[in-house]
Amino acid sequence: PDQAVEVLGADRVTMGVVGGFGASMKGPGHAHHNGMEMVRLGEYQGGVRSRTNWIADVWRSSGFSVSTFDDIHKMVWEKLICNCAFSGPCALTGMTLHQLLHDPAGSELSAACATEALEVARAKGIAVDVEDARTYTYNFGMKIPHSRPSLAQDHDAGKIGEIDAINGAIPREGKPLGIPTPVNAAVTQIIKAREALF
Repeated sequence: PDQAVEVLGADRVTMGVVGGFGASMKGPGHAHHNGMEMVRLGEYQGGVRSRTNWIADVWRSSGFSVSTFDDIHKMVWEKLICNCAFSGPCALTGMTLHQLLHDPAGSELSAACATEALEVARAKGIAVDVEDARTYTYNFGMKIPHSRPSLAQDHDAGKIGEIDAINGAIPREGKPLGIPTPVNAAVTQIIKAREALF
């Protein structure tokens, strides 16, 4: 969203966050959701405007559960913490969320990625409702235990994924704040090296 704001202006950006879907493609035109939690919407500058409610109504008319929030940045970072815990690590290991969380090495890697993301969010002044990254991501992951993140699915298909927007965002956001993020940086570079072969 920060890049969109540079072009469009902050007053013209409404943001959305989906969570707990665990979506995968079963075939052309056939999407499967392991869960259908919620679509969250809010304004980049904060608050809820008439357009926010209009967008929410469009999603609701398509059968989705939708809520609007005064602080959408909080929602973005709470999801990003989970994405960091699972996207890169699952793509590297080939594991589902359940497998990763119950493997000793995998669970440590996942927790380290999430903890770094939480530290960066706090340093940025984001009011996330997360006390312990390991517990938070474990509870989230066990809602959709058999899912595999989209990055892992992209790698299965030999496609380059969105690592720069997930684990790669943590070193980028942490560096100017002086927050060390060696685990997310390493996961990002290993993913990029792997993708160089695609």
